[in-house]
Amino acid sequence: MSEAPQLALDLSVARFAIYYAPPAGSCWWNEGSRWLGRDAITGRSLNAPQVPGLSRTLHDVTADPRRYGLHATLKAPMRLAPQARLGDLRGIAAVVAARHAPFDLAVHADVVDTDNGKRPGFVALRPTIGSAGAKAVDALAADCVQAFDDLRAPLTDAELAKRHAPSLSSRQRELLAHWGYPYVLEEFRFHVTLSDRVDASDAAAIINWWQPRVQALGAMRADSLALFVQPSPGEPFLLHERFFLGEAA
Repeated sequence: MSEAPQLALDLSVARFAIYYAPPAGSCWWNEGSRWLGRDAITGRSLNAPQVPGLSRTLHDVTADPRRYGLHATLKAPMRLAPQARLGDLRGIAAVVAARHAPFDLAVHADVVDTDNGKRPGFVALRPTIGSAGAKAVDALAADCVQAFDDLRAPLTDAELAKRHAPSLSSRQRELLAHWGYPYVLEEFRFHVTLSDRVDASDAAAIINWWQPRVQALGAMRADSLALFVQPSPGEPFLLHERFFLGEAA
């Protein structure tokens, strides 16, 4: 286990999430955090790069992913059930991490559309088709979705409404009702979000910026589960603790 600076948390309002996050200090972490303009370990703001061809500043098109920090969701943000404690969450994280070996995941920049074309998509890093790590990350995500669910407080009406998009399929609505999130299990698609929803021109500019960098950075290393916390509603998420894959619980 590896810990970030600890916070005094009010468990009645804090939300926790299990994310994939590149290793701290790695080129992927540094480049991705600079892109978003924020380091989710230290909370510091960073100077984002200039992106040729982008119609707005990069800061303007990364508001949503910047708040969550550089990550891919494995277990979506949740409040803890009344009987659950942070120690319970940490204990399950250690057990789940111990069940999975570290792996590498080749990725590419692409447009993600979860709205059936009704709105512009967002740009994200996605697994390369046929990459060896794709099955490993799917298995890790499925384990996280199920293992942590007993600690999850039921969604409030507001939380349910936010996740209940009209474009959801009947299966996705079933998954939302059961697991609190529609894009899990067979509907899970690993992605590291790089932008808000953008038009085709801005999406192309973002992909063009990332394409040579993805090639230079190589595969993403998955060596840990990252426990992120949002201390109170509206605040940015911070990395709270890491649990290393393959490490005895």
